[in-house]
Amino acid sequence: MTFNVLQCFVEKLSKFANETRVIGKSVQGRPIYAFHAGAKDGKQIIIQGAIHAREWITAHLVGELLKDFATIGEKSGGAWFIPMMNPDGVKIALTKNPLWKANARGVDLNVNFDADWGGGAKNVRVAGAENYIGEHPESEPETRALVDFTKLVKPASAISYHSKGEVIYHQPIGAKLAKRIGEITGYTPEPTKDSTGGYTDWLAKIGIPAVTIEVGNDNLSHPIGLNHLKEIFNQNKNVPRGTIEEVFHNQY
Repeated sequence: MTFNVLQCFVEKLSKFANETRVIGKSVQGRPIYAFHAGAKDGKQIIIQGAIHAREWITAHLVGELLKDFATIGEKSGGAWFIPMMNPDGVKIALTKNPLWKANARGVDLNVNFDADWGGGAKNVRVAGAENYIGEHPESEPETRALVDFTKLVKPASAISYHSKGEVIYHQPIGAKLAKRIGEITGYTPEPTKDSTGGYTDWLAKIGIPAVTIEVGNDNLSHPIGLNHLKEIFNQNKNVPRGTIEEVFHNQY
């Protein structure tokens, strides 16, 4: 896998969407794409991948979920798919350092949100491949892009895809959703412990139920390769529709 191939894959997803937006740009000026499928009215959700660079398998997964969901013709709601939140970091992971998680400035984007920022046991204050919280909450353009887009969309729920472990992490507000997604995927719902500064931590803070889904068996090594994509996709294929059904039929 090369970065150019992955970037081309993401850009071509527009032909499966009923709307495509650039929600922001990375540190190095790369566009961050969001693709909509399903109904424009009704409950909306956000499904986001590759906020951690080495977890680029989730960019492919979110793209495949978009392609599949677009064929369903869901009428009760819609979904925004953001395959690659961290394009600069993904390029680093695919060209220089396979275990790189951060963005181009060495900030771990999933500890850069305004939710008990800097309170995590593994947080660091020096730029590097992982766990650096940044100079302040939302210091990074990628983080701000996702925050601003989320405020614009006002989703009923959201999913953040990561790897690995086949676990669904959730705050108390996301417990029912995690249970439903666990039934769909076979993954284990697990209450979040000691998580700070993450996207779903921030969503819980502002009252939006969300989950962090860790795909791929825990015995696999980072980065998870495309040879595991089919299995991961089959496990998660019904997550978008199941999430919309969950938020449509329950008070969220």
